[in-house]
Amino acid sequence: MKKAFFLLTIVLISTAASAQKTVNLVYFENYAPFSWEENNQMHGILIDVLNEAIQVRMGIPVSHSGYPWARAQNRVKNNKSDAFVTVPTPERKTYTEISTEPIVLATFTLFVKKGNSKIENIRTVKAISDLQKFTLGHYIGSGWAKKNLGNMNVSWTSKLDNTLTMLIKGRFEIFVDTSQVVRFTIKKLNYQGQIVELPNIVDSAPFNLCIGKESPYVNILPKFDKTLKDMKKDGKLQKIYDNYK
Repeated sequence: MKKAFFLLTIVLISTAASAQKTVNLVYFENYAPFSWEENNQMHGILIDVLNEAIQVRMGIPVSHSGYPWARAQNRVKNNKSDAFVTVPTPERKTYTEISTEPIVLATFTLFVKKGNSKIENIRTVKAISDLQKFTLGHYIGSGWAKKNLGNMNVSWTSKLDNTLTMLIKGRFEIFVDTSQVVRFTIKKLNYQGQIVELPNIVDSAPFNLCIGKESPYVNILPKFDKTLKDMKKDGKLQKIYDNYK
């Protein structure tokens, strides 16, 4: 009898372990190098960081799915997925709990055509307002550009790739956007020798883990924050960033 009870206990424990729920993480499907879908798999900085932090170090299984950005957020809002990573806002705080530690800090820097005759003047730019005296380029659909550059002299294109092409052709003097995204796209288009990045940071935005308030994993945030701190200390976080330069 005791042996039968012991065997039943082992079976129940094994079944519970195998049925352990996976943290369902959702992302913007087209936001390289942070997150993008290729061959039905998600890739990017956010995926690599969360794999290391939650699955490897915290021992909790994770899954990664890409969607149009609004749909990804709605899945968490409607409790169909557990979490996403983005900039904390008052609206997002109404339905998610947010990590204290940022996963990555997105910076906004200046990109100019190599050989730009005004480059020394451009180096003096310290804030977004300083851009008013230059011609700028950006792509339609950027909420950041619409908010911050809307009243300036901006040449608009249909997408990021086209903006970089127009910059090389000299249609405008400066392109300012998320540094990590632009660097990755420049490399993809093989424009490294034609575009120069200036180190002037005119804006920044933290990307934090946002877990739905109804998710069964909302209580992991304190441990997640500690894990991210450990990854910063041991160099793993920087190593992941460096993989996407």
